[in-house]
Amino acid sequence: MKDITTYCFAQAIADLNHPGSSVTRSSPFSSRTHTDMTNKQLKHHSGSPKSLIVCPIFLKELQCVLAEYDDLPVIHFMHYAIHIDPELMQSELIDGIDKAKQEKHIPHFLVGKNCNCTTEIADVVEHCGGKIVDGGNCIETLLGKEVAQKLQENRTTLMTPAWIKMINDSINDGRWTKEDFRINLGMFDRIVILDFGIEPIDDEMLIEFFDLTQVMVETMTADLDHFKKVIAKLLTTP
Repeated sequence: MKDITTYCFAQAIADLNHPGSSVTRSSPFSSRTHTDMTNKQLKHHSGSPKSLIVCPIFLKELQCVLAEYDDLPVIHFMHYAIHIDPELMQSELIDGIDKAKQEKHIPHFLVGKNCNCTTEIADVVEHCGGKIVDGGNCIETLLGKEVAQKLQENRTTLMTPAWIKMINDSINDGRWTKEDFRINLGMFDRIVILDFGIEPIDDEMLIEFFDLTQVMVETMTADLDHFKKVIAKLLTTP
């Protein structure tokens, strides 16, 4: 994990006013085309048939990793607002489990086991006989617990472009207000957006996010090495 790029908003504004200059970020992945998998039945992975109940934060990263697989599980992406609504998290988990039962599949969960839910997520998983990743939250699942904790020292929080989209959608849909969001980020001095090189992070997006958060925003290039291991383990677990 390296190459942290502190994002200077004064420079970014200058860049927008002068299109000839731009902020350059390195990308660990070449561009590729991915198949839209949202709530679509795909080929089963080898072994016991599985349904994968997925936090939508992982959409792009999961598409990238599964592009390397020939045999895939049935994918059920949960609603985008599960992270701000524990009751919605609960209902989406149950809905995913019901769909897995209809397919006579074993439910496997790609969601942080410590995320907010009206019932402990680990209890939900145990009750249905399913399997879940080890990560306590989305960032730990993407990077690993030790790396995530190290990067979140000194009042820093980590996000991905999917978090920016989720936050904007939640505000636009009236689930949150800008004030709610700023209060939730009040403890942080810095936001680091992880750039896996699979979706664009442009200057305008970062400037708008800074205007919303009033917290310094940086980008960091990252890789999917840990996440690939997480997916491989999840898909090979009976």
